[in-house]
Amino acid sequence: MPRWAVAVLVGLMVGALTSPAQTLLGSTVLSGLTNAVGPWLVAPFLVAARARTPRAAAWVGVLACVAQVPGYYAVSAARGFAITPVTVAQWTLAGVVGGAALGLAGWSWWTPRGRWCGLGAALLVAVWLAEGVVLFGLVLGYTGQALVACGVGVALALLLGRHEQQHRALLRWLLPAVAVGALGFAVALLVL
Repeated sequence: MPRWAVAVLVGLMVGALTSPAQTLLGSTVLSGLTNAVGPWLVAPFLVAARARTPRAAAWVGVLACVAQVPGYYAVSAARGFAITPVTVAQWTLAGVVGGAALGLAGWSWWTPRGRWCGLGAALLVAVWLAEGVVLFGLVLGYTGQALVACGVGVALALLLGRHEQQHRALLRWLLPAVAVGALGFAVALLVL
């Protein structure tokens, strides 16, 4: 199966599973695993990691991320939830930006080179840490969800850093990546 088809299929599945998972985990500290940006950026990161070129990684990342939107809203509509075109458009645009960025990040993680080594992994880790601290911790005051998101970020740092021994390089990029992630969440909160 071509990588673009895998990306679309994975995206549709992640999106479709998100709606019922939100109901199952909605009132627990694990709700951030289904009602957050970080989880949706894992798919483009992983699907695009083994793309042949950075351009292909960006496109595959966009396909995976954008496909999550119709997957999610189709299942949500079937479950009786209201859908608004503006919200769908906003998340589709976010999927284009996030998918391209995390698709490239996945490729960069899988093919670490020179001074850029560690950056790709740091970006995915930073999404989870920034979302945990900024969105769940500071904005919403959800301490449990903040701890879960940050815990996932730490686990990702440990796991992703093992590939090609990128732990040190990942740590070198982590602070600037978290700063960019925090700024990104601040902008997203204003726009969305």
